[in-house]
Amino acid sequence: MPLEPPRFTEGLAGPPIRRYSGPIIDAHCHMDDVEDARLLVRVAGDFGVKVLCGIARPHAIPALQQAFGDRLRPIVRLDQSLIAEPAPHGGSSTRLAGENVRAIREARARGAVGAKLWFAPRFIAETGFRLDNPAMQPIFDVLGELGMPLIVHIADPDCWFANQYADRARFGTKAEQYEQLEHVLAAHPTLKVQGAHFGGDPEHLVHIGRLLDTYPNYMIDSSATKWVCRELSVRLAEARSFIAARADRIIFGSDLVAFHDARPEDYSSRYWAHRWLWEGEGVRPSPVPDPCAPWSEGPEIHGLALQVDVLARLYTDNARRWFGIGTE
Repeated sequence: MPLEPPRFTEGLAGPPIRRYSGPIIDAHCHMDDVEDARLLVRVAGDFGVKVLCGIARPHAIPALQQAFGDRLRPIVRLDQSLIAEPAPHGGSSTRLAGENVRAIREARARGAVGAKLWFAPRFIAETGFRLDNPAMQPIFDVLGELGMPLIVHIADPDCWFANQYADRARFGTKAEQYEQLEHVLAAHPTLKVQGAHFGGDPEHLVHIGRLLDTYPNYMIDSSATKWVCRELSVRLAEARSFIAARADRIIFGSDLVAFHDARPEDYSSRYWAHRWLWEGEGVRPSPVPDPCAPWSEGPEIHGLALQVDVLARLYTDNARRWFGIGTE
């Protein structure tokens, strides 16, 4: 089904501001079907996005590469369902490591630049399987060997913990979600880890700053548009200072998902919101519906008006360095 209509449609065909005029890399989006992805790629181009790091299942990567060429840098979506399937040789292990290591190596041979895992509280509550489970070791080893960053979704918005995750016996606290991540970062210093959605904690920038300061192998991305726009807008001065101080550790991403029957505004509204957040100055109504928005008149975006050199790192330079884009 299409997403909810934006609050306004005028002016969404392109960026609301062009403080930065260089190329942009979207380092976190999703696509599996070529025809579904065509509109996303076109709209991204309208907003200055020249390269999309598209998260895709292994079998989808060849067709996507053939269709989009240098516009695409694939990120292989790993199969976490395999934790429930025993390995062919029996014993207590599962197919998780063997199949995903094979998928990583094959995807890398086709030009993939990273891998993605989803360890949200719901997944852990349903499976009891954490990111720091010893069965993950071979996956971390091969990613470290190949220099491929691992994108990890590790936590969800504070407002979810107040509602959907209110059962602490089942989901734990938000702070507890990060224990597994820190175990992995400390145990695997050569593994590059990208914390999705501003590290899953844009509400608590002091916490994210501590993680970045403690683990040099950790980066965060800006994906999850309404969540990041909302939380950085309500702590504008702190967010601006945080980004300026750690401009080399943050990568632009949209978290857009290519889907069937999408309308241009389903994509343009997100890119519009991002460009106003990072480049704009002042307040604009957000075109992205947000049930967690704290404003009585609906969601707002408060522009950070970042300096051009900071924007260049956020939008392009950091992703080039992190993924090896342009240096392969």
